Amino acid sequence: MLLQLTLPPAVPRDAPLLVAYSGGADSRLLLSLAKSHGDAHGIPVYAAHLHHGIRGAEADRDLAFCRRTADELEIPLFEKQVDVPALSQASGRGLEQEAREQRYLFFREIMTTHQLPVLLTAHHADDQLETLLHRLLRGTGTHGMGGIPEVRPLAYGLAVRPLLHLTKAEILEACREQGLDYVTDHTNEEPFTLRNRLRQEIIPAMEDMTGQGIPQQSALRLSRAAREDDDCLSALAAAEGEKCRTDTGLSIPALRLRHPAIAKRILAAAYQSAVTEAYGSPPDSEHTLTAVHLESLMSFCDQGENGSSMDLPLVTATLHKSVLSFRREEFVQSSPPTLLYEGDTLWDNGRMLIRLSREALPPPEQGRLIAAAVFPAHKLPLPLLARPREAGDIILNHGMHKKLKKLLCDKGIPRHLRDRLPLICFGEEMHPLWYPTVAFADGFPPPIREAALYMHIIDLQGDLISEIFPVD
Repeated sequence: MLLQLTLPPAVPRDAPLLVAYSGGADSRLLLSLAKSHGDAHGIPVYAAHLHHGIRGAEADRDLAFCRRTADELEIPLFEKQVDVPALSQASGRGLEQEAREQRYLFFREIMTTHQLPVLLTAHHADDQLETLLHRLLRGTGTHGMGGIPEVRPLAYGLAVRPLLHLTKAEILEACREQGLDYVTDHTNEEPFTLRNRLRQEIIPAMEDMTGQGIPQQSALRLSRAAREDDDCLSALAAAEGEKCRTDTGLSIPALRLRHPAIAKRILAAAYQSAVTEAYGSPPDSEHTLTAVHLESLMSFCDQGENGSSMDLPLVTATLHKSVLSFRREEFVQSSPPTLLYEGDTLWDNGRMLIRLSREALPPPEQGRLIAAAVFPAHKLPLPLLARPREAGDIILNHGMHKKLKKLLCDKGIPRHLRDRLPLICFGEEMHPLWYPTVAFADGFPPPIREAALYMHIIDLQGDLISEIFPVD
């Protein structure tokens, strides 16, 4: 397989190139191709490696490998080490999101300091297919199905993906043919995250049905078509959005006159502007509105009453005199956690009871049962605690680190109930384990009969059950 680096017309011909270099097969091939391209055209090539502080000795090995190969190719290597787990805990972002955030902060620092306008990343056709499947499962629209673009403008340059047309199998074959060594991140082989399961189970099954590489090429065609359509509709929405804007928000009567494809884009743009104004930066990929959010927001605009509100990631939408506006959500002041013990624990000034026992006891006669769970005590690091939710709470659920607030929005738990339900945590670090009616953390096998803890959440005043679940 004869490969050479081909850059899109948007990249200046004489621009120096910075390669995001992890040491894996994808970035190893990209670095080799960039080096050949640079030598042939007299263009300087640099590499950047970020040690995330997550995988211990394996990450140290990766850094040593990147140093060695960069020296062999006579390519300057920028390197940095950060503590992503600590930064994730401080920011409230999931590990994956925090790692990505730190990588691009690192790239930005290098590109602005050394005047390097072009960043090359090793995203490939399998990454594109994984992204489309992942977004499809989350709930996405045309914009999301645009997937990973070949060129993405950054505030400080361009991010370019020259390998986007190659499958993972083709990249591995090219590495074999060229005798390129690389390292392997073994966390990519663990079947715990959704992306890994897509990579290990779903995509191979798709190739078995259609042929090797065919699902990837189909995904590339779909993403290109979706981006073209979305670019056209977004341009129309930008012009129409100005006609809907008022001093305080968006005019609902004016919004109703627009086609739903245009109206949804006007809403998405207004949400992005509101988040940027409230937090000083636009929403990250974890907090962009999904198709489900936009459908709910459209229904809210059509059916919501004056003075009503709707929770969205990061902000709350409010209707007032036929105008839709967004405001930043404020969390209630957190109270100290309650240590749970076998017996009855009151919660929320006596309005709620948490019953924890070694036997599957029925709830007491007073109050109404809201939710129940069985915990594998033999696998659970004690103590168990209950506390109100807090800004930035994250729970590992269905293979993904998810914001609790987003889960609450997606499940439709009314805002005024969210701080009245307890978040059950475990261990000295108070890791989120269970939020009643919403999510249970991954990683806990079914309990055995001899080592189980039974928990009931009981509404003592009987006013929550009718709001969370219908009562006959």
